[in-house]
Amino acid sequence: MRLKSYLHQINPLFSSPEAVRRLLRIVALVFLIGLLGAVYNFMRSTLNNELSQRRSYMSSAIAEAQTFFTSREALLESLSLSAVHKPQAATGFDSTEEVHLKLGSPEEDHWGVWLTRRMRDYLKSKQLTLLYVHPGQKPEVQYLFNPRPETSHLPLSLLARLTALKPGQTPPGEEVWLMDQTSISANLYIFTRLDERFADSGWLGLEMDGASVSDALRNRSAGEFMMFNSLGGVLLGSSSSAPLAEAIRQVKGDSFFGVLSGDWWSEHLVMRKQLGSSGWQLVYFFELRTLLENLLPQLIAAVLISLFGMALIWLLTHWIEIRVLAPAMHRIQALIESEAFSRDVIQIAPVALCVLRRSDGRLVLENTLSQQWLGNSSEREQLCPGWIEQAFDPGRANSTDYFETADGRHLYLSSAPTRYKGEDVLFCAFSDISARKQIEATLEEARRLADIANEAKTLFLATMSHEIRTPLYGVLGTLELLSRTPLDNQQKDYLRAIEGSSGTLLQLICDVLDVSKIEAGQLALELSEFNALDLVHEIVQGYAAAAQAKGLQLYACIDPQLPELLVGDVTRIRQILSNLLNNAVKFTDSGRIVLRVRVNRHEDEHDSIVWQVSDTGRGIAQGDQALIFQPFYQSEGNTNVIAGTGLGLSICQRLTQLMNGNIRTVSELGLGSSFTLTLPLETPTTPPRPPTIGALLPQIIYVVSPVRELAESVAGWLRRWGARAQPCSPNVVGINRDTLLIELHPGPLERRLEPDWPGPLVLASGDGHQETRSQDGIWQVNCNNLRALHQAVGQAQGLWSKPGQEHPDSRELKPLHLHVLVAEDNLINQLILKDQLEELGCSVELARNGEEALAIWKSGHFDLVLTDVNMPKINGYELARELRRRDAAIPIIGATANAMRGEEEKCAEAGMNHCLVKPFALRALFNYLSIYARTARDAPGLADQNPT
Repeated sequence: MRLKSYLHQINPLFSSPEAVRRLLRIVALVFLIGLLGAVYNFMRSTLNNELSQRRSYMSSAIAEAQTFFTSREALLESLSLSAVHKPQAATGFDSTEEVHLKLGSPEEDHWGVWLTRRMRDYLKSKQLTLLYVHPGQKPEVQYLFNPRPETSHLPLSLLARLTALKPGQTPPGEEVWLMDQTSISANLYIFTRLDERFADSGWLGLEMDGASVSDALRNRSAGEFMMFNSLGGVLLGSSSSAPLAEAIRQVKGDSFFGVLSGDWWSEHLVMRKQLGSSGWQLVYFFELRTLLENLLPQLIAAVLISLFGMALIWLLTHWIEIRVLAPAMHRIQALIESEAFSRDVIQIAPVALCVLRRSDGRLVLENTLSQQWLGNSSEREQLCPGWIEQAFDPGRANSTDYFETADGRHLYLSSAPTRYKGEDVLFCAFSDISARKQIEATLEEARRLADIANEAKTLFLATMSHEIRTPLYGVLGTLELLSRTPLDNQQKDYLRAIEGSSGTLLQLICDVLDVSKIEAGQLALELSEFNALDLVHEIVQGYAAAAQAKGLQLYACIDPQLPELLVGDVTRIRQILSNLLNNAVKFTDSGRIVLRVRVNRHEDEHDSIVWQVSDTGRGIAQGDQALIFQPFYQSEGNTNVIAGTGLGLSICQRLTQLMNGNIRTVSELGLGSSFTLTLPLETPTTPPRPPTIGALLPQIIYVVSPVRELAESVAGWLRRWGARAQPCSPNVVGINRDTLLIELHPGPLERRLEPDWPGPLVLASGDGHQETRSQDGIWQVNCNNLRALHQAVGQAQGLWSKPGQEHPDSRELKPLHLHVLVAEDNLINQLILKDQLEELGCSVELARNGEEALAIWKSGHFDLVLTDVNMPKINGYELARELRRRDAAIPIIGATANAMRGEEEKCAEAGMNHCLVKPFALRALFNYLSIYARTARDAPGLADQNPT
């Protein structure tokens, strides 16, 4: 009980904020003591390591000194043992290997020493002087070997001390070390009695230079040194400190390591040891100040660490007091206030909030808005289990829901699992999204109305196109038939004007319809294989007449690496290039128009084909270049040029984007314009077909042209076909008469480039024939028809070549002799169709609708049915289905003025063979009917096949 009451008494002391603050300071003090202890141990360990290292340096230096003196003693002992008493030779003996040195005066035959060459070299390398002291009344010093040029003299004091030693005063076999004490830099001597048995044998010694001895004893790592004799005098030393020397003399014993005081301001670390049996002592020492200087970085680091640690401990203590302890009470008070505030916020929140217990789904807490929106409704009770299961499922990322209450309110739920009063609960927030749902419904209705309006616009354009094309077919068909009748010049001029205006009107209708198709998403690409070479020839040839009429040069430069077959929508590519060439011819008054085609190869991407149309027209202003691709925009043209619709370039750009390509313009006023079309076209994946153009002989062919680019392009194609083409002018002198020359004239042939050429010649000009014509070794072709040029070169080389196919436009419309049933509700179109078919040599029977056409078909035999698709009673689709149902195998061709997407599919589904879009020319009608005329005469069973 006393312990319990005591604990109750001290509990407030440790639970109050002040007690916690005191405890924090005690912990900080403990950390500080630990830090200072660690720093002290670090410095102590560092100092001990440094002292240990210094001691090892001193010990090593003393050991080396011991070795130095021991080696000299051993050398002297070896020399003394080589001395001979009373040698046999009376005089000195000299040879190349050894030298006999006589000791003493020449009159005496006393002692001799033999020195080998190796011994002399060793004495010389060590700078040791060998001397002999002869005893007697007047001792004499004899220098036996001196490696130095100058001769030193043994001090008299040392000589006297040496001769004063009697036999037995020195231990047998021990040496005597002598040094003049009057000078620290004096020479050092070591002597040994030549023979202890003879008192008058004398002393044999070695003289060592004091400076060399000092150098041998000096060791920078071990510090300064002093060498003392047996009486305590300083023999050698690198430092002359009298107080330190006196302090060393006061130390008893042979060995010593410790700290001695030198001057009044310095302490020295000293190590002393005796040198062998000489009685001399060697001392190494260094100032403690040097040691402290070496430990200065560690000392500074330790002080900085101590200061940093104390500052850090103080800052942490202060931070904990300010940021942790002081706010503790504020947090407790704020927690109470926050709970009360949260309850108020929940009550006045603009969303419905409630808390549901996880265990039974019961309501734990809710605000006023939740009571109003969900109150006693059954929606919450029905949906609550699902909300709880979804929220507490770890596999589901979000916990949201949407539902509608019985009173028509749309609520959106956002929930999160949490804990409240020690149990798992689900916190739910309901937002009223009734207004948003109403807005979404309004937007959906607006979108639906916009789609209806867009469909209505498309339908309107299609209807207008149909309604305009129907009478326009009558106009164009009548004009075409009229042009085939005899007319005078004035009537022909009027007729051409009417045809031009009608063609412009038809182009306007086609452009507007294409724009409508693109905007409505009804324009789809039709990919197929096509020959780019034939496409370029067809497009250039189509505008050749218009260019020649204006005196323009129109030619194409095609990359010889162009693949023979490409995959793409050839119709749309033809439409883009035709539009660009049409504008070039229209806005160019003089100069040339060039169509370039090249392959743009990429390493990591598909190859792309680049089509470029360049002209030398008046150009486009910089301000207009950003607007020319906008619909209905027209730049200021020439006064003598009929303005277009302003839709051509816009359609070109949209078609290019549909094919994932790009089109760009470079133009300068007065210099012309250049339109570049880049399309990512692929080559066919089917097995390669045999080449349509055969190989040429590998003979030299010269290609000349006033346009260098055109000559290089044609020469490249000739090399591709196997010939050795050179785009340069030949040297007529000495030329082989079988060598072929090709002259390329981008315009009309006005004058020859090589008039004196003696060999075969191919003349290719802009106004040349599409098929090859030869006369007297000269072949004439069109420079833009590479196939005809290949045929001409092959014929000139003597190769057999198939005659070129006659151009379709130059063929006459031969009689077809078909019996045709025409179903057309428009009277004018009936007459036009009847006249067109009769012009083609066909017999015609007319019907005003499908019902009448069925009645006529029953009573006669027909080769072909040509029907309009939109007719009263029975339309063209129903007529075709009925004829196929009755097993009619004859060809059925539909005619419609509706050019919207899907019209051909609808005709094919109804059983028709083809679909003609009004207005169509007589040539188009002939192309569709001619194949059936052949099959109808030659193979009647094949009359229902489609033309290829």
